[in-house]
Amino acid sequence: MGNDCILYVEDNEHDSFLLRHAFEKAGVRHPLHVVADGLQAISYLTGAGPGGNGAEHGIPCLVLLDLHLPVVSGLGVLEWIRAQPPLTTLPVIMFSSSANPREVARAYRLRANSFIVKPSDPSRLLEFARLLKSWWLEYNLFPGADGVNSRFSHPRADVPADSPALAQC
Repeated sequence: MGNDCILYVEDNEHDSFLLRHAFEKAGVRHPLHVVADGLQAISYLTGAGPGGNGAEHGIPCLVLLDLHLPVVSGLGVLEWIRAQPPLTTLPVIMFSSSANPREVARAYRLRANSFIVKPSDPSRLLEFARLLKSWWLEYNLFPGADGVNSRFSHPRADVPADSPALAQC
C-alpha cells in the first residue's frame, strides 16, 4: 500500500503503551504510529497538520481503530476512510473495549475488515499481537498501488516467493 507503518487510533495512553509493549514482545517490526483522536487519524491519513504522514511516509499498511474516540468517533473515521478512493481497500481493524452488537454490526456495515475486543489480560494481548503479526502482516495480501493484490511486504522465510501458498485465490 504505502509503507509498513501501523496506525493505531487510541485515546487511552495506557492502552497504547500496553499494545506497544505487546508488539515488541511479539516481534512486530512494523512501526506503530499512535494518534489520540479521530480528527488526528484523518489528518494523519490526509497528510495534513501535525502527525500527518504526507508523501514522506505513505499510507499505513493497517489501521487499528478504537471505537469510542474524542472529536470524531471510530465509526466516523471508518466511514471517512471508506469514502476516500485511495483508502477504500486500507485494512481497518476495529479494536475496542466494547462488544456492543449494534456497534459491531455497524462497523461491518461500514466495511471494517475485522472487529476485535481488546484483551484486558496481558497474556491475551500478547497473543493478539502474535496473531495480528502472523495473519495480517505475514499471510495477508495487501492491495498494491494498482489495486491488484501484492506479495507480502515481508515474505515469510519458510515460504518460497513462488509458492502456491502466496498465490491469489
